[in-house]
Amino acid sequence: MSKFYRFALAVMRPVMHLAFSIRTVGRENIPEQGGYLFVSNHRSNADPILIPMLASKHEFCFIAKQELFRNRFFEKIITALGAIAIDRGSGDLSPLDELSHRLHTGKNGLIFPEGTRSKDGRLGRFKSGAAYIVAQAGADVVPVSVQFQGKLRFRSRITVTFGQPIRLLEAPLTEPNPRELRRIKTEMQQAVAALLPAPEEKLIQQEVKPEE
Repeated sequence: MSKFYRFALAVMRPVMHLAFSIRTVGRENIPEQGGYLFVSNHRSNADPILIPMLASKHEFCFIAKQELFRNRFFEKIITALGAIAIDRGSGDLSPLDELSHRLHTGKNGLIFPEGTRSKDGRLGRFKSGAAYIVAQAGADVVPVSVQFQGKLRFRSRITVTFGQPIRLLEAPLTEPNPRELRRIKTEMQQAVAALLPAPEEKLIQQEVKPEE
């Protein structure tokens, strides 16, 4: 873990605990080793800071939208914290390949497969990027949920739940096919949904299509 990363965590930890009332569930599920992909629902801009802060045994890297890199000062900070820029909708897979590479170096990865923040807390459909990373890296997945009521405000009560790591592949796939990516995506979404209130599980409609 780099000195800057340690310093950033040391600064952000008291700030986050001052700003919000944070409760952590399932801390025992956070792996001692690195190289895991943490997959979470997306509730607020605080999520990319909050989750690595609570699971800080290893350095994290994460995918962030290109728009966040427009400010040069902010770009330097989030890049030092492990952010990898992605141009949403471009179809460019190189940011996902870069995150896969960093998983192989022992860093943990963080991704929000919904692709955008949920305004009402309901879990949206997962996009395929996280499944692609798992297929490329063969990484195990740690499902995460972030929950709070209404809009995020000063002293909002936030509950972050870490689920048990799950293994979706025995080895990386050299040529992942659409069916396999759908299976991985579905199982990840079900794992995250299981950490949310019961009604969320009814929203999961991404069934793996039968093989033709």
